[in-house]
Amino acid sequence: MVALLVADIDAIRVAVRGEPLLAHAIRGLAESGCVDHVVVAAPTGAESIVRAVPGARCRVLPAAATRADSIRCAFEAAGSCDVVLLHDAVRAFVPAATIRSVVEAVRRGAEAVAPVVPVTDTVKLVGADGVITATEDRTRLRTLQTPLGYARNALRDACARGIDPMSFPPGTVQTVAGHPNALRLATPFDVAVAEALLAQQA
Repeated sequence: MVALLVADIDAIRVAVRGEPLLAHAIRGLAESGCVDHVVVAAPTGAESIVRAVPGARCRVLPAAATRADSIRCAFEAAGSCDVVLLHDAVRAFVPAATIRSVVEAVRRGAEAVAPVVPVTDTVKLVGADGVITATEDRTRLRTLQTPLGYARNALRDACARGIDPMSFPPGTVQTVAGHPNALRLATPFDVAVAEALLAQQA
């Protein structure tokens, strides 16, 4: 089973406990016990980070002009496999159990699988004038996480048709339970939260 790991510059520059997010993400995939190989699409500088991860079975490709092109190039380099994971390196601390749940759902027959968590905030729709126009029913809202899981043929067809794999058509993606630790580390506050979570687990 292959994981496609898409990394932006933040995954290389931002560090938690002295290591770039990219290194944490690679280690997390390996420790899930179900990923045989990782194809990394990343900006310049990723190679040295990957080499520093003990036992990492990775191939590093240069990031393409767009995220969709990076995914397509990584998929083409993945080789033969039955399940493909698509992961965002800035979600570096996804629990192994979540990764395994995604893989198992694909192997049970789902073409595309996404881990999700319930929305807990009150969500409002706001018009162009800044006035609230409606309140969304949050019982049906979910926040999408990664890794996303795909049957190989489903992802191949999406790439061939130019469909963004992160935006499969409604009604085609099965969900599994995500985890709060799989937050996207986009701000200094997010990094501080990740540091605190790791300290609790130590």
